[in-house]
This record gives sequence, C-alpha cells and structure tokens, in this order.
Amino acid sequence: MKIKVALGVATAGTIKSKTAFSIIEMVRLNPEIEMMPIFTFSGYIGENKNRNTETAIKCLCSHILYIDHDMKFPPNTLAKLLFHDKDIVGGLYNYKQLPPEPMLKYFDNKGEWTPTLSKSTLGSIPNELFKVAAIGGGMMLVKMSVFEKLKKPYFSMEQDEAGNRSMTEDVGFLLQAQEKGFEVWCEPSLGIEHIGDFAF
Repeated sequence: MKIKVALGVATAGTIKSKTAFSIIEMVRLNPEIEMMPIFTFSGYIGENKNRNTETAIKCLCSHILYIDHDMKFPPNTLAKLLFHDKDIVGGLYNYKQLPPEPMLKYFDNKGEWTPTLSKSTLGSIPNELFKVAAIGGGMMLVKMSVFEKLKKPYFSMEQDEAGNRSMTEDVGFLLQAQEKGFEVWCEPSLGIEHIGDFAF
C-alpha cells in the first residue's frame, strides 16, 4: 500500500507560528512522502482528533500523524517515525512545566502504568527507540489499520465526580489500542519542543 500520511492538526482555532513553520518545512523538504494536512477547530481536543481520524479514513490514508497546535519539530520527524514501521510511535517531548518532565508513562515490573522510571524498569530514558506504556498525543504517528480494531470514539475523555479531567484523550486512545494488542513506542531523538511561555 502506498504511503499517504494525514497530518491531523488539532486546534482551538489557532496554532503557534513555530508549529505552522514546522509543518510547512516538513511538507516542503519531504516531497517523496504524500502528505494531506487536515486541520480541525473546536474547544475539545478529543473531538478534533476523532474528526481528523474520520477524514483520514475517508481519504484512504495509510497513516495519520497527530500534531498538536503547540509543537515545534524538525523536518525529518515524519520520515524518522515512518522508518520504524510501528503501529503506534511518537516523539519524546516534555510537559509545559518547570522543571521539564517527559510526557511519558512507563511499565513497572507488574506491567502496570507508572509515571516515573525506576532502576527496576529502564533506569533512564534510552537514546534509541523504546517501548512505553503511553506517549503524548501531540506528535504521534498511527497506522490507519489500527482503527479497524477500535471502537468509536477513538479518543475518549473522562471526568471525575468533581468535574476534573481524569483521563485525557491520548490516554483513552492508547488504553483501547493496547487492549487490542497494539504496542506503543517512543522515538527520543527528534528534538521536539512543546511551545508555551517557554520551549519546554
């Protein structure tokens, strides 16, 4: 199947100028990869990503690269992620907070999700591709064949009794995908920045 990648850009109506420049340069400098930008606009990121996915399915894309509105990344990002040929693979970046903290979840010795590394798991973040429990959905490449085994909505969110968000849309997607046997991988060498008041 020919590679045709949807660029699913989820926004609340605007994107960072550095994000726009990153997308333009990635498209311009990788003419051998067919890319189809899809921009969605709403106040709910889960809705945006579900709409991006539906459009990518209708347009017979082979992959979708989810890009949040506040990401800065090098032009070779998509090519590097495609090279690994994984069902779900994303780039490493940090939460928008200080001190910097990787937006990752890991597996403990019992196979449960944990927010921190320990000597009993990886010890430290590797320099090469490695398996994780969860990655941030702001720079994540997914094969469209994954969605054939998932239920809608693909990106679901939950709130607790106080109205606080208890499950984000990327976690909802990754939990469902893992229940269907899909693995999640992280590529740590891309140099992605999460743009806020600082480049986190």
